Parts: sequence; structure tokens; C-alpha cells
Amino acid sequence: MASTIGKPLDAAWTHWLHLNIQRGCAIDELRGILRSNGFSDASIEAGIAASGLSVPGHVPMPTVLAEAPQPKLQLPNAVARGGDKAELYTVDDFLSREECDEIVALILAQLRPSTISTPPGGEYDTGFRTSRTCDLSDTIPAVARLDTKIADAMGLARTMAEPTQGQHYEIGQVFKTHTDFFKPYELEKYTMGELGQRTWTFMIYLNDPEAGGETEFPDLGMKVSPKLGRAVLWNNLQASGQGNDATRHQSLPVTAGTKTIITKWFRMPRGKAATFKSGRVGWQQTY
Repeated sequence: MASTIGKPLDAAWTHWLHLNIQRGCAIDELRGILRSNGFSDASIEAGIAASGLSVPGHVPMPTVLAEAPQPKLQLPNAVARGGDKAELYTVDDFLSREECDEIVALILAQLRPSTISTPPGGEYDTGFRTSRTCDLSDTIPAVARLDTKIADAMGLARTMAEPTQGQHYEIGQVFKTHTDFFKPYELEKYTMGELGQRTWTFMIYLNDPEAGGETEFPDLGMKVSPKLGRAVLWNNLQASGQGNDATRHQSLPVTAGTKTIITKWFRMPRGKAATFKSGRVGWQQTY
């Protein structure tokens, strides 16, 4: 019998659950996220049943993982915060107020509603991620300087990163619990040329909200408060190259003022799919 310990699943999280079942997300992962947010097993199972959708059971073709580039962090004032569960650091005063103000102005001039990685039909999501976002082109000198500063701090090539993304949160806006690495069923769709799985995330707070807006890592038991110029960086992968679920995180609601951040995702070289052939004595895997 499913446990009734915990709170009932509310309308917003039920919508999130049904949306992600429709996206094809692994049901055990969805259960884990909901449990980590305090919902009872009974209400989770009821929410799954109420979706009226088939729970995904497809096992994707395995991928031969390329070797992840190893960073050489150049951040002498970095503070390790992830314990033995994740490589995660915070760095205060990574950017000056002048640098932050310059990037904030660029972000506010070109915002659009934020999306999640694979929304059905490509529509904007209205409950899971409610912020606004924009992509920052490195043809703009201020962005090029920012990208270079981040890459130098990571000890990774700029060519291994996605374009920098800006995000802006008003009062009440959130980005619910998620991971930054791509699930196996997302990898092929979200490769970029020769770039595959996401490795490190580098996030910077560009202003000081009056209240709220913390970044919470529930599996690590920690929250990072937004502070102008503060960077948070973490490795999304385990040593094996598989995604590290302990890096699940969420942006808690801004309760006064606004929050503006940038996020830069680094990637590993694109992997290749494993192939299989049938031999006289059974299946043989080749690469």
C-alpha cells in the first residue's frame, strides 16, 4: 500500500507531473522529485493514474559516452558546498556591480517567456518554469568578455559551451525542481553539432532581490541566497559520466523585488549510439 505520509499533490504539481509523463520522462525520476518536495506516495500514485497517459517504459539505445573535458578551476576564493554528493562551489564577487549592471540591461531588453527542454508541441510552460529568458550573443563585446571570464575561470574552452542564457524572475516566479543534464531520451534531440551531454553549470546572480529567490538543492540540503556578483557552479555528472541526480535544484519564488541571473552550460563531445548485431550464439554489442 502506498504511504499516506506527506502532503497531497496540489494542482500546480499535478500539472507538472502530467506534462512530464507526456514528455516521456522516467516515472521513477518523477516519483523521486515529488517525494523530495514532500508529497505522499498515495497522492503521487493517484496523480499518475489521473494522467490517463501511458507511463513510459521504453529503454533508449545506449550511448557510448565520450570523455568529459576536465576543468581546471581558476577560482581561489571558491567554497566547496556539495559534500560527497556533488562537485559544487560558490564564489562571491565573481563579477563587479558595473559588469552585472551591463549584462542586466542587455537581458531586460530582449526577454521572452522561459521554456523547459521538451514541452509538448513546443508551447510555453505556465507552471513549471514561470520566469522570462533570453540568449546573449557573444558578438556583443560585454557578452564576449563575460564568456571569456567564465571559460578562463573554469579552465575550459569557450567552444565547449552553449550560448550564455539570461533569466529574469518577478515576484512569485519559479523554476521547479529539475536537473540540467539531458536524460537519455533527450540527448539526440538536444545535441549541438559535435557537443553532447551537459557537464558543468556556471550561474551568476546579477542583482540583489529584496527577498526570496534562493536556489535550493534539496538532495544536498542547502540553499544558495542570491547576491550580486555571486557565482554558483556545479558538475552535473558523476565520475562515470552518468547524470548526478543529487544536482537537482529549483529557483524558489522571489517574494520582493526581482532576480536576474545568467547561466552558462558546458558540454562534453557528442557520444555515438551503440550498435547491436545478432550472431549464431546470441546478441553481440559492438561500437
